[in-house]
Amino acid sequence: MPRYQATDINSVVVVIPSYFDFVRVRNHFKRETSNFAQLSEYSTNKNITNVRRKFAEEAVVSTQSTGLKNVHHVVFYEPPLHSECYTHYVNMLGEASGTCQHTTTLLYNKLDGTKLERIVGEKQCKLLINSAQTTHMIVSS
Repeated sequence: MPRYQATDINSVVVVIPSYFDFVRVRNHFKRETSNFAQLSEYSTNKNITNVRRKFAEEAVVSTQSTGLKNVHHVVFYEPPLHSECYTHYVNMLGEASGTCQHTTTLLYNKLDGTKLERIVGEKQCKLLINSAQTTHMIVSS
């Protein structure tokens, strides 16, 4: 997981497709005593409503789309299986206002090539997977 400064942590959504990884990250946040809220396919409507209300102050760990507003940062724990999921969360980012900059972070490895290709295309995927660099920045307008 990327490290964020304490002042940057507001309005972060962490998208985790696998429930096993979701449990691992949730337990990590609990150990670190991070101020976070969690949502999964097992969340009740009441829990979802409470998380939406608190969202501006906390990080949200999620395995489902919740229609959150005021999202400033989206972190994908791994590339989503369907590229539409990636687009959906990126579109949740509002317009940057003042000093607030919006970011999307996508964690991947060489084994995620097929899922990554659905998001960035075949040519760009090959460049990313075969690159000697460990970090890449893709800027879109």
